[in-house]
Amino acid sequence: MPKKRKDGRYAKQVTIGLKDGKPVRKTIYGDTLKELDKNYRDFMSLKDKGIILAGKDVTYREIHRLWIDNVKKGTLKPQTLKRYYERERFINTYLGDMKPINIQKSHIEKIRSDLISEKMYTKFNYILGDIRSVLQYAMEDGIVLRDVSASIKRLKYEPPKRRSLTLEERQLLEGAAFTPIEKCFVYTLLYTGVRRNECLALTTDDINLKKRTIRVCKTVVPSNLEKNVVQEMTKTNAGHRIIPISAPLLPVLHAYCQDKNGPIFLTPTGHYYRAKTFQKFWREIINKMVAANNNRPVAEDITPHIFRHTYASDLYKAGIDIKQAQYLLGHTDITTTLDTYTHFGFLDVKLDKMEDYYNAVKKQSNGKIVPLKHA
Repeated sequence: MPKKRKDGRYAKQVTIGLKDGKPVRKTIYGDTLKELDKNYRDFMSLKDKGIILAGKDVTYREIHRLWIDNVKKGTLKPQTLKRYYERERFINTYLGDMKPINIQKSHIEKIRSDLISEKMYTKFNYILGDIRSVLQYAMEDGIVLRDVSASIKRLKYEPPKRRSLTLEERQLLEGAAFTPIEKCFVYTLLYTGVRRNECLALTTDDINLKKRTIRVCKTVVPSNLEKNVVQEMTKTNAGHRIIPISAPLLPVLHAYCQDKNGPIFLTPTGHYYRAKTFQKFWREIINKMVAANNNRPVAEDITPHIFRHTYASDLYKAGIDIKQAQYLLGHTDITTTLDTYTHFGFLDVKLDKMEDYYNAVKKQSNGKIVPLKHA
């Protein structure tokens, strides 16, 4: 609302942007209300044409952080929010010290080129989405005139086909000279299908050897920015579940957990695995599979997720009902109703079907270690 000053003039304030997270305002004056209205309309016309911009000295780094804190913070799970901060740190290596009004399309294309060379197609698509949202946020505050990323398209690529472990690869797991923690981690992935970070969050309280069950109810947030935190929730709403312990896993868990109390998968220094320490941990597992394969290389796609896919395949081959499989895997699907999850429980899972299937696999392998062929 216009206000009359002591000197007789009329004044009106207009918010034109942000500076250090605070509104930047401009005062418009006029000797009469009619003149004030004209001066206001003239000012807004110049602003809309880009002749007047707010926050000319603000950097991209400041705007990006404002966008995360004001738009994303408080609406996301901790694990998801940490990914935004990690992508922010990467983007700032390219754009952080630049003024948003100086960012050109070519600067973003440079990021795209570098990530294509590293075959990080998905990472670029996420980063492009973040940059686009930040620039649109800056446009709304009058800091930039246009979104220079608008014409840059997301990368299209053919994702690698998911597969299960082969019989030969399963046999390598049995013959590898794993440490107790490595063996327990690998076998838990293979015979429960839990996600990597769900597995890393397991404690002795989650494992009931007498009832032969594992409770999945939390996940580790694997960030390199700070110490890991255990998130008292799983990736999806359907992630809270009880998984039966099959015969191949039972002795491994019993031997490894008998002298444990609390988290069972910790680093030698007693901490949860972070992104970099887990990479080293997993590299050792692969190296021991290579050694068991007479020092011949193993497939590059042997990641923790392939064990989850193998478990899903085992459920199918064992004749487990699809709804039971969805429960055991903690899957959520937009086409699946909430009823699917709320009316299904552990007591309906038939453990004997899995036992019969794993016994058949063991019989087929005859306990032999079969070296893989050269790639």
